[in-house]
Amino acid sequence: MKRTTKNMTFLSVLGLLLAISACTKNFDKINTNPNAPNFVPTAYLLTCAEKGLMDFTWDRWWNASTGMILAEYYSENLYTNESQFFFRTNLTYQYWGYFYGSGLNDQGGGAVTVAGMKSLQTIIDECNATPSKYIASGAINNQKAVATILEVWEYQNLTDTWGDIPFSQALKDVTITQPKYDKQSDIYTGLLAKLDSAIAWIDVSKTDLQGDLIYSGNMSAWLKFANSLKLRVAIRMADVNSTVAKTEIMAAVAGGVFSSNADNALLPYISAGPNYNPLYYDRFVSGRTDFCASNVIVDVMNRLNDPRRPFYFDTIAAGGTNPGGTFVGRPFGQNGSDAGNTQLSSVSQPSGASNSSSTGLSLSATAPGVFLDYAQVQFILAEAVERGYISGTAESYYDAGIQGSFDFWGAPGGAAYIAQDSVGYTALKSAGRTWKSIIGEQKWLALYNQGIQGWIEYRRLDFGILQAPVDGFLVGSAVPVRMQYPYNESQLNPTGYNGAISDQGADVMATKVWWDIN
Repeated sequence: MKRTTKNMTFLSVLGLLLAISACTKNFDKINTNPNAPNFVPTAYLLTCAEKGLMDFTWDRWWNASTGMILAEYYSENLYTNESQFFFRTNLTYQYWGYFYGSGLNDQGGGAVTVAGMKSLQTIIDECNATPSKYIASGAINNQKAVATILEVWEYQNLTDTWGDIPFSQALKDVTITQPKYDKQSDIYTGLLAKLDSAIAWIDVSKTDLQGDLIYSGNMSAWLKFANSLKLRVAIRMADVNSTVAKTEIMAAVAGGVFSSNADNALLPYISAGPNYNPLYYDRFVSGRTDFCASNVIVDVMNRLNDPRRPFYFDTIAAGGTNPGGTFVGRPFGQNGSDAGNTQLSSVSQPSGASNSSSTGLSLSATAPGVFLDYAQVQFILAEAVERGYISGTAESYYDAGIQGSFDFWGAPGGAAYIAQDSVGYTALKSAGRTWKSIIGEQKWLALYNQGIQGWIEYRRLDFGILQAPVDGFLVGSAVPVRMQYPYNESQLNPTGYNGAISDQGADVMATKVWWDIN
């Protein structure tokens, strides 16, 4: 992990370097502010953006209490409103701003500023405007390509969460204070165009990209990431524009997608603050015990005798109505009173939280944050075969997706698991299950810890499993299919906000996004 530690120091020394960069020999120029830098290397912007996008995506707030709840991987031990789909309005407001701009991550006592997409757009703009000034951070086109790929990754997350969002007028002209909300169909067209540009810019012969925590400047790896991300963008629009989806998936496969876990796009974390894995920080540094295993996922994994259980969750101790050494999920959607009557020790906690014999990977300090992984790609390819987009067998890609997940977690027994009639592709089809149900269930299991992605696949593939809160809803009447916009958007950007309402429907969690037609 020597490379990781070296790269992470970019964030620790950024403030010092920014101050130094403002110094000049002409100290008599009183109009020069020594604390306001006039030049920041784009390498530092890239490091800060890569870490920021993952920190905000993976942390206690957006991942654990939003994504992991929406996907029903977690239940809540203490403050249970989210499990009844009542989400904090200030949280939505804050993270909308973090993803577009920047903010303070949880670690470092509120002193660590990490970045969002604005820093990525700054890289692109500066490299276009004065490339000679930024060449020290790497080949200009490669810098633009990496920044663009990461923008596409984040824009897709945002639009799949909210639907219509600012896109074409976002992050560019500061005079545009009320950017329009683009239709999601137009955003998807734009995402594919951005990826095509990034792929065309990549020069795999150049190895001088600086500040890259994900691939250390390996542009061949970035090219695979770009094509794999194109695969994901395309498959999500398959139900509403199959022709374009097929064309783009064929192009992505031809260009080269992930072929093993070695290709995964990961943000490495280290065993020192402020660069811990955010879920580790929340549980062990902050000492919070807000989340445990949901009965929804535990019941599925128990039914399938899934060997990944100890990698996801701890077993419970002996005592009570359940025997020790078993996996037990808390009923999803309990109210505060019912949850408070259940001992933490009687429900499974995230792996490593309460059991010293646990594998502990899900809460490891050094567990990586996942941008995109091999297992996801294989499940997409299985679906692409079923839709007639590519050749091959759906079963082989499906099996590879399951095995890829097992290998990522280090879980044994993948082949025996796949051989079960309750998991095997052919056996399940023979029993009358649809391909969406078969692929969807295993993809959802493989996306554990990637809460927002698991929730998105539930909405898109309609594989069932997720259930209503046991103690009822605090808002709405079904599993949400989108998040509501930040509470202040209707006041700060009424034109854009009202345009989105006119286009896609009421700003409620029951309004479906463009690609969700089932």
